[in-house]
Parts: sequence; structure tokens; C-alpha cells
Amino acid sequence: MQSAVALSIVMPVYNARAKVEKALESIQNQTFTNWELLLVDDGSKDGSLELLRAWEEKDSRIHVIAKENQGVSIARNTGMKAAAGQYLTFVDADDYLEYDAYEKVMDWVEKTKSEACLFAYYDEKDGKKEEVLLPWESGSVLGQTEIWEQLIPYMIKVFPEDSIANNIFGSVWRLLVKRACVEEHQLQFDTSIQIAEDFDFSIHLFQYLESIVIVNTCLYHYIRWGNTTMDVYRKQQFQEGMDNQHRLRYFLEEAKKYHALEKRYIGSYIDVCIGSLVNFVRPGAPGLLQTMRELSRVVNQIADDSIYDKLDQVQLTQNQKRIFDLMKKRRVLTILILLHMRQFKKRHSKK
Repeated sequence: MQSAVALSIVMPVYNARAKVEKALESIQNQTFTNWELLLVDDGSKDGSLELLRAWEEKDSRIHVIAKENQGVSIARNTGMKAAAGQYLTFVDADDYLEYDAYEKVMDWVEKTKSEACLFAYYDEKDGKKEEVLLPWESGSVLGQTEIWEQLIPYMIKVFPEDSIANNIFGSVWRLLVKRACVEEHQLQFDTSIQIAEDFDFSIHLFQYLESIVIVNTCLYHYIRWGNTTMDVYRKQQFQEGMDNQHRLRYFLEEAKKYHALEKRYIGSYIDVCIGSLVNFVRPGAPGLLQTMRELSRVVNQIADDSIYDKLDQVQLTQNQKRIFDLMKKRRVLTILILLHMRQFKKRHSKK
């Protein structure tokens, strides 16, 4: 028997009182109305819970779940467990949607009888808005073959020959999926992951899908507030990145796809290494002596990694070659100087 609720929307909320109402208004004003909104307050301390309760009183489709602070993955898992809709989707509390987003997505899903939908979005920062489109036309249906030959590879790493600007962002707020598929395969967000937990969830989900329809229209507004994980220093960024790489490799090996996607994996590994180095010249980085100690540890670990010898499978840029050569020689201070010079040029090029 089909659920009376067509769509369950899961929104984790943590100290978002100042921003969450725009997201709530964009959901309440959707042209598609057969939804439930599960607001999972993750132990907010700023009055978010009281605000959410007020919205719950005004709209019977809104349900608030209050819990102790345990992080976004447990919050999403909590919302999924309580969901009753035929389909499932996610929203972040500081973003918002186009007014007809769910109508368009549900129309395409029902028209193509697909298990899931992936849609385009707007990337917004400092008042500037950029379309982030997908490399397929709206209405394109990817089956198992296309998912493994195109979608998952483009999520791992994009190369110039792919004619795509960037990797396909694996965020779950651009995803709608049949709840039965999630439950059948007992999919949850891995609570041990501190960064890119939604990429991990999505890639595990996609391996099971028979079909996913593409909506190449920007329906979601992803807001970068200037304090995201990629904008400020993270003490554990390198280890978190490497843990995610090992997790990705295990996933590919279990699916017997690692050999076919090894070049993509190596490209992803290179990105993680470069990003981990740049991390040391971001706002919030420690003083020089501590930075040198931590950077030396990262450089030594990369230089000793066995995958280092496979980098020739990927065409590196001149800057990447220079950095990896310096890491092999363990020239930590030179690397730090180059990183600071790069950041200086990057900042001044924006002025």
C-alpha cells in the first residue's frame, strides 16, 4: 500500500536560528504540497528549537525531533528513520529551494519511473550566484551501466578530457530517492566520517540503483557562508581525507571496480594531498613552528605512500609536479613558502 505522504524532507538543524527561516519558507511555499518536513534539532543552543516548534504548530506537515548534539550524520539518520514518505530528500538549514523544485523533480521521477533523481543547483557566495549544471540533459535516465561508467567516475575525479568543469558534487540535498531503496539496502550516513559524509552515502546508494533521472535545472541554492570546511584550517584534514580515500578504495574493490577506476582514484588522491597542504595556509592555521611540525608529518606520510609511485598514470600540472617533487625530497619549508606565495597571488587576483 502506497504511503499517503509522497515526499519526506529531512533537515538537520544546529544553531541555525538566524538562517533557517528562509529554508522553511522555501519549503512551505513549494508548488508540490504532498510532503512532510522532519526537522531534527541537533541540540541547538541558540533558540532554534523554539523557532522550529513554532513552525510545527503552524503546519501539520512539519514534525520536530529534538535530540542531543551528535553531529549531522546521526541527525540525518534520525530523520530517515522517522520518515513516512514514498520518496526521501534532504535540505541543509542554511540553504533554500526554488518554489517549484519538488514539483519538477517529482514530475520527472514519475514520468520516467526512476528510483532516484539528481538535479542541478546554484552555488552562492558573497552575493554572487553561479549555476552548477550536470553533463546530461533533463530527462536523461542513467541505468546501471551509465551510473558505473559516468556518474560514479565523475564524482570521484573529473579530467580535462571529460569536458566537465568540476567533479559532480555528491551532496544529498541535490538528491531525491525512493525510501524503499534506502531501507532495502539498510543505508545510513556513516557516523565515523567527519567530512564528505554525504559523498559516501550517495556513492553507496548509487551502486544499487537501477535508474536515476537527471534534472539539469538549478532547483537548490547552496550558500557558502565563508566558514565552510574548505575555507578555514582543519587540524585533522589530512587524516580525514586519507581515511576517506581508503574508504573509497575499499568500496571500489568490494564492487570489483577499482581496476577500471584506478586512474580516477589516483586523481582524487592527488586532490586530497594538494588540499591537505593548502590547509596549512588557511585562516586559523597554527604558528610557524607548529605548522612546520604538522606539515612535515603530512609530507613524510605522502612521500612514503606506495600510491606515490603510480602518479605517472595521471597528467599532473606543472605546479603539481613541482609540489610532489618537493615532497619526495621532503623540502617542507620550500613547500610552505610556495603555498604562501600561491595564497597571496590568489587573494590579490580577486581584488
